[in-house]
Amino acid sequence: MSINTGNVFSAMNLSEYMYQSLPKESSPQLKNPYDAIALLSHACMLAVGFRLVGLGEDHKIEATIDLPDAQPLPKQWNSSTSDDYAFRYAHSQSALQYLLKIGRLGSKAVINCLAIGDDKVRTFDLKPKEFLTESSFPFTMPSSEGANEAALSIRKNFISAGRITDAASLLKIHILQKVAPGLQKEGYEDSAHAASQNREENGARRPGSGQETAGAPAHDPLREDRLPPLAQPRPYNDPLAAEPRRPYPAGDFPPPGFEDEYEVNGPRGGIGGERRPLNIGERDLYPPGLGPHDPLRGGGFGPGGGGMNPTFDDPLFGGRGGGRAGGYNAQVPPGARYDPIGPGDGPRFPGGGGGGGGGFGAGAPPNPFGGFGGNDFI
Repeated sequence: MSINTGNVFSAMNLSEYMYQSLPKESSPQLKNPYDAIALLSHACMLAVGFRLVGLGEDHKIEATIDLPDAQPLPKQWNSSTSDDYAFRYAHSQSALQYLLKIGRLGSKAVINCLAIGDDKVRTFDLKPKEFLTESSFPFTMPSSEGANEAALSIRKNFISAGRITDAASLLKIHILQKVAPGLQKEGYEDSAHAASQNREENGARRPGSGQETAGAPAHDPLREDRLPPLAQPRPYNDPLAAEPRRPYPAGDFPPPGFEDEYEVNGPRGGIGGERRPLNIGERDLYPPGLGPHDPLRGGGFGPGGGGMNPTFDDPLFGGRGGGRAGGYNAQVPPGARYDPIGPGDGPRFPGGGGGGGGGFGAGAPPNPFGGFGGNDFI
């Protein structure tokens, strides 16, 4: 009987391997569902080109020429009273040997496999009652049936043909693709190995190449800590990021954090220089003892005021500390001579025109509203 090579894990193909592997002289040939699970696992290994070389680690089977049909198992393959099974295989595509063990654990069949010398065990388990009809055991093939009918009778021990392929798929995923990656066999596809090759061909960054193919992703989340441009929210607020540094006057300490709606901490300049009508009351934005040039932190009150009640020496009035050295008096143009009319008379802006102020206005801050002299206070 020839084995179908179209799909190595089809129910028909695997049932034919099971029929060829059963010793014909044994009776019963399958004692219980665990025998059937072990036989199916053996059939899966044969279907992808493995060759049985022994039962367990020490048992040996005489080497035979590879034949298209599977050879019957030794009589003692299922002689264990504890439902434990062991098969050792070789493969033409590998220099290693592979040990497959099936054991009973409660109501489950546990399937283990490793490549001898690699020592990495691959395992999975299944419940025989979910794949087999328990009432079919013990099972013995009728002697009057032909090969095709015998294979069909073995297949009837399973709940359905689909359950055979389901069990084979589990063994493929958990065993074959792990212990023998890249295995090549007509009618068999190593999906894990194929997916890995597709990733390399479709743009995965290859180590040491220094290049990316055209299909490579623009953002690698394992190597970069930024969000991709299309996924980054606007505005992007990261609660773990450090707060932005706010500008504050040189030589001072930063004011309490707040949204600088009126640009108090912005660069100074523009019309009026450092003091202009638009920033009258600037100092009132700071609590006592804080802020630039605060009078409570030493240095006296100094020129410039800055509160809501500026004095006459504020640069707003062109007094001391103003933006220009000296003021301009229209009554006393620069270079003109001015003779005081009476006591306390003099230019209202010291330094302008001819002479400085005299009388009891000397050295005092000018009064821009004075009617009887530069320093009259009403």
